[in-house]
Amino acid sequence: MKLKLDSKEVTKLINNIIRPVLIENGFKNYTGRKYWRYSSEKIDVISFQSFNSYNAEVLGCTTFSFAVNLASFLNYIPSDTQFKEKNGLKRPDESQGYFRRSIKKSIEQKEFPREDIWLIDEKGKYLIDVINDCKNQIENTAFTWFSKFEAKQEVLRILKEDDNDMNETWGFGNIDSPNRNKLIAYTAASLGETKLAIEKFEKLKQYYKKEYDQFKYKYYLDKIKEINNEISRLKLI
Repeated sequence: MKLKLDSKEVTKLINNIIRPVLIENGFKNYTGRKYWRYSSEKIDVISFQSFNSYNAEVLGCTTFSFAVNLASFLNYIPSDTQFKEKNGLKRPDESQGYFRRSIKKSIEQKEFPREDIWLIDEKGKYLIDVINDCKNQIENTAFTWFSKFEAKQEVLRILKEDDNDMNETWGFGNIDSPNRNKLIAYTAASLGETKLAIEKFEKLKQYYKKEYDQFKYKYYLDKIKEINNEISRLKLI
């Protein structure tokens, strides 16, 4: 029987073959191709990224092809963006993640060697191989990667020492960047490392002051007030 391929067929196979593995590992909340896992201190996200016609043409793949992106959010660090919610649960997009990475394929696709996108052509030549490889790569890579952010001390070590690595973990800013300083400040505060937290909050405050002096946006004044409140709270501990 000739396969008449469309995105629904790809989604159906993802649901039938990969979804049970995700549910078994705690990703019980999902919509479409996005999955969330909740714990007391973080939210993990797995997103199967599809491509519209324009992006597929630019990338040189098809609209049936997809990538798998991961993200982890830490509940003890406030977000600067709003999350969608359903049934009282936050549903952040992968792009909003504090820590992010992409899963790489292990199968060889000579006509499309890019490692972070699984190619599926119009005839479905690779369809089953792609779905099975994706499942295996999630099992071998994703769950171990998410576990890196379970212990706050390890999170703090990563933030203090590691560089952004597009092949491993990224999204948390360069060392001494405003974003990195914010993540360190709140993580240190949650661990009771008050001196480090205040040091990073002070650096972040100086950044917002410079931005306000240049652009005069009220947003920066609000962030300065927020940081001052945090510093005052920490000094009382």
